[in-house]
Amino acid sequence: MRTPEAAAAPSPGAPLVQARGVHKSYGRLQVLRGIDLDVQRGEVLCLIGPSGSGKSTFLRCINHLETIQAGAIRVDGELIGCRARNGRLYELPEREVCRQRADIGMVFQRFNLFPHMTALENIVEAPVRVRRQPPRQAREQALQLLERVGLAAKADAYPSQLSGGQQQRVAIARALAMQPKLMLFDEPTSALDPELVDEVLAVMRALAASGMTMIVVTHEMHFARDVGHQVAFIDGGVIVEQGTPRDILVRPGQERTRAFLSRLLQGATS
Repeated sequence: MRTPEAAAAPSPGAPLVQARGVHKSYGRLQVLRGIDLDVQRGEVLCLIGPSGSGKSTFLRCINHLETIQAGAIRVDGELIGCRARNGRLYELPEREVCRQRADIGMVFQRFNLFPHMTALENIVEAPVRVRRQPPRQAREQALQLLERVGLAAKADAYPSQLSGGQQQRVAIARALAMQPKLMLFDEPTSALDPELVDEVLAVMRALAASGMTMIVVTHEMHFARDVGHQVAFIDGGVIVEQGTPRDILVRPGQERTRAFLSRLLQGATS
């Protein structure tokens, strides 16, 4: 139960994603310390920052894989994980949370594919079980998505028969099969060998070009520069600064941002 000061009804034409005063703690450890963030429809927001800064935790809060202690998050105008009643916020039952999650695709660092299912079966599973989509329709859609991510020939392959980059592309197709309003990417290339990174980023670039709203936690600065509409630098559970890729990556205004980018550049050249 939380107080709803940050959960005021959105105005007409509001952003697809709105976060207001988001706090998240694990015991005494404060991970998020008041995140305010808007993501417009069709926009790509890249979240950058050092390890442990709260980026992935915030992403998991958006689809209520983590419960926040204060503040509010809305997706398409709907409060995530709670409802307002009699001046207070109450947690939604799990069934309602699952309904909300169905509209928010998420791609993790690790691919999380079902090892006993083929690529095609991995993609078909959720639309049939969650969306109650007819199996034949779900299969046709899955084949189209595999073609979209360049894996039409791998429909009958099991995850163990696929490279890491191929597995991640299947994971993206699986998320898209639910026809989400929003896609969340949690460092989707960090578990890949360097030569496999580009094939995943190419799929993400095409997805961004199609108009999908995306929030991407990444250390791939070239992707953030070329594809991102906005970049937010998070450190210590707060947004230190946010702006266009040119504002943040080329001429950051805060010393903490400059120091982070300098360390990142040194690591890339060492």
